[in-house]
Amino acid sequence: MWSRSVSTISRCGKYAQRSLSATTGTVNVSIEEALCKTSAALEAIGWDASSASLQADIMVHAELCGNNQGLVKMYQPEVMAPADGAASPAVERETPTSAVVNANQSPGMLAAVTAADLAAAKALSSSGPISIVSAYNTSTSSGQLAYYVERMARRGVVAVAAANSPEFVAAAAGGKPVFGTNPLAIGVPSQPHPFVFDMATSAIALFGVLSAKAKGEMLPVGVAFGKDGKETTDANEALEGGAIATFGGHKGAGLSLCVEILAGAMSGSAVLGEVESKKSTKNWGHTFIAIKPDALVDDFERKSASVIAAVKDSGGNIRIPGERSMITAIKRKEEGTLPVPETIWNSILHTAEHGLAK
Repeated sequence: MWSRSVSTISRCGKYAQRSLSATTGTVNVSIEEALCKTSAALEAIGWDASSASLQADIMVHAELCGNNQGLVKMYQPEVMAPADGAASPAVERETPTSAVVNANQSPGMLAAVTAADLAAAKALSSSGPISIVSAYNTSTSSGQLAYYVERMARRGVVAVAAANSPEFVAAAAGGKPVFGTNPLAIGVPSQPHPFVFDMATSAIALFGVLSAKAKGEMLPVGVAFGKDGKETTDANEALEGGAIATFGGHKGAGLSLCVEILAGAMSGSAVLGEVESKKSTKNWGHTFIAIKPDALVDDFERKSASVIAAVKDSGGNIRIPGERSMITAIKRKEEGTLPVPETIWNSILHTAEHGLAK
């Protein structure tokens, strides 16, 4: 299924110009080069050109938005390599308005695109207003959920997505990790562009912790615990026997539990309490719900735009969820470049050239 190709590597040479910021430890890379080199690195660790290109597109999309679910994934390229025995995602339990995607140990990004596209297609082709598609048996995280719900919303459906992941998050201080960062995302067709809301139910995303470690930065106060159960701002302490906190105390823990049930128990993935470890089982889950608004109401995009505009105009400092990410992405696309932590970029370049360490 997956074999290395040198074609992507050879195409990347024309994007060699970049600039380094010594004060921030980042390198400004052209968007084209980021896509090309990341795709080349993924091919070098075993993915075919199509799978590598799709994963690179999703990671660079996150990076363009300033989201920490982006190229930091390539900081540990061995984690992104194809799992032993992996195969293409396959559709199971299919009905006109539902399906289950068995990822067959392919990465979360490929499984999530398959499930999201199928959910949207089913909602649009059905006489009813709603469809649901889950995915399970993925070997890695799907990254930025906003990518998938925006993709669905651009097709005209309201999208709801939930994803569970291995045990990194404690339900409360002093507890052992039980949840993943368990993100929840919603995409809404609107004017002039979709409204997208994407949040981790943890106080910080796992890749936010990994990014802080890669940059040598401290974590914000109150987002993580050390192995002693006490708060820490040291990313290494959080990753080595510690835990991430939920956001907002019991409210965040409640939302995380809901996601664990919807994306874990209902998707076919590893079930908390029934396996020794979700992490070692490597069976992560996603659930995508697509709603066709035209089946329920007329002029939905205009109405959703009216609601968003009224909220935006309700005060002088109102920021709509997803607004900052959209503005960041527009600015970076206009400039044609994006900042990448130097350690992460060096890892991508090294992997593209040499593959994984033997």
